[in-house]
Amino acid sequence: MSNLNKSAEELEKLLDKRLDQSEKVIGKQYASLLNEIRIELAKLYEKYESGGVLTYAEMAKYDRLTKFLDYVNTLLGTNYKDLKKTIYDVLGESYLDGYYLTAWAIETDTLSKLNYSAVTSETITAMIENPISGIKLSHRLQKQRADIIYKIQQEVTQGLVKGESYKVMATRLKGALEGDANKAMRIVRTEAHRVQESSKLDSAVHANNNGVIMLKEWNSVEDQRVRHKSNANHRTLNGKKVSIDGVFKQGLGEGPAPGQMGVASHDINCRCFLTYSVEKVEKVDAKELDGMVFETWKKERLKSSK
Repeated sequence: MSNLNKSAEELEKLLDKRLDQSEKVIGKQYASLLNEIRIELAKLYEKYESGGVLTYAEMAKYDRLTKFLDYVNTLLGTNYKDLKKTIYDVLGESYLDGYYLTAWAIETDTLSKLNYSAVTSETITAMIENPISGIKLSHRLQKQRADIIYKIQQEVTQGLVKGESYKVMATRLKGALEGDANKAMRIVRTEAHRVQESSKLDSAVHANNNGVIMLKEWNSVEDQRVRHKSNANHRTLNGKKVSIDGVFKQGLGEGPAPGQMGVASHDINCRCFLTYSVEKVEKVDAKELDGMVFETWKKERLKSSK
């Protein structure tokens, strides 16, 4: 098996592991957030309820409702910062994995030194912020924060107007936050996939520009969930090969890789991936790379190219 094939399998395992870990972290963050909101809400019910009911009129007194919502907004702001850090850490690590493992695979398969160098933090940040469907990741997260703030304000106000008990109100908030957590996890999976595919492509482009001419091939996971609507049909893209600088076109989408087709119908929750093949090596000049394992390559080749 070529190292290009081995690296693809290893990257899939690494990404799945990172995504599973990040979802656990995000789940704990939202559980902690819900607990803090519930504690504050319980205090309000204990102080101001009448017959097990907390009314809007009672909470409107002395700006009690405003103060509670301000407190919730502060908690949501802290959660937003933690969530953003979790997502950006996963994406940064995924980019490095994809770029370096692909670089190692190409050099050791072709026995060519291709002047790879360590990825800068600026490169990683630029890739993470690269707009998907025209919206930067940071802007998508800000919109999500604004949406959940509005949702909680709406749920609390409606619950008070209806005179709901603490239990019913707490259930309302739990549902709102669980929905927000699921959105966050969907963003992580979509963006991590995009970033990893981008990193592999960037590495292959570098090789192509340095004398190893390559092709890229679209691969679906070939199950029933693969999208197959007229405006986004990844079944028809499966197996299609283009040059490294070429684009894939289908329906409403056009782009260089899965997750980068430019429209949500193609990109959101896409699980497709690219594989690469070497068409021509202009110069084999590094037989010492034959059989070099990834960790040795990373230590020796990136050190020498800094």
